[in-house]
Formats: sequence, structure tokens, C-alpha cells
Amino acid sequence: MKTSSRVSEWFEELRRIWLEKDINSLQNILAKEFYYYEDPYEKPLQSWLEVEEAWQEVYTQNIKRLEIHVLIGGETKGSGSYDFAYEDSSGVLHESKGAYYLRLDSEGKAIEFRQWWTAK
Repeated sequence: MKTSSRVSEWFEELRRIWLEKDINSLQNILAKEFYYYEDPYEKPLQSWLEVEEAWQEVYTQNIKRLEIHVLIGGETKGSGSYDFAYEDSSGVLHESKGAYYLRLDSEGKAIEFRQWWTAK
């Protein structure tokens, strides 16, 4: 019985990258051509430099909680939810919850990543 899928492996790696602040490894889970929606109201990021810039804030996050749950885990499409909390440099706790949509290519790399979230 298969307990893992490409989608769940992708989300596990995303969580590891975020927790370890290993931003360069994002390149290993993104296809050469991709659409990365950091914000559903903005145009998608389509280059590594844009994604790298968007992730710079991770370096200052004192992560207190990061859970990613796979809701639909397939080989090429899936979705997940996340629950996240971090403390900023002034000691203020920030919390957010959100949802992900993911499409992968045949190599298990993201060709489309979308996220929606709300903060508390």
C-alpha cells in the first residue's frame, strides 16, 4: 500500500526548506518554467530571482509552528493546508493559516503553486 505521493513529498520538502531556511533548495522543487502565486491578487512569480526575493522574509522569522497537511495528494496535482506561527524581532507573535494548490510536472517539480492565507 502506497502511503506517499509526489504531492505529499513536495509539501514535506517545502516544510523542510521553510524550517531550515534553505531557500536555495526551492530551486530543486520548482520546474524551469513555473507559475508561483505568492498572492492570489498579484501576477505570478515566474523566475527564480522573484521567488528568492519573496522568501527573504523567512530569514528573520523565529518559527514557532509550521504544519502542512496534505488534503489531496496525487502524482501531478494536489492541495494542502498550513498553520504557521512565528515571532518577529520585536517579540510579536504572528499567526496565519492558509491553503495551497499544486501542479507538478513528470519529474515532481512545481509548474503551478498557489496559496491563499489569512493572518490573525
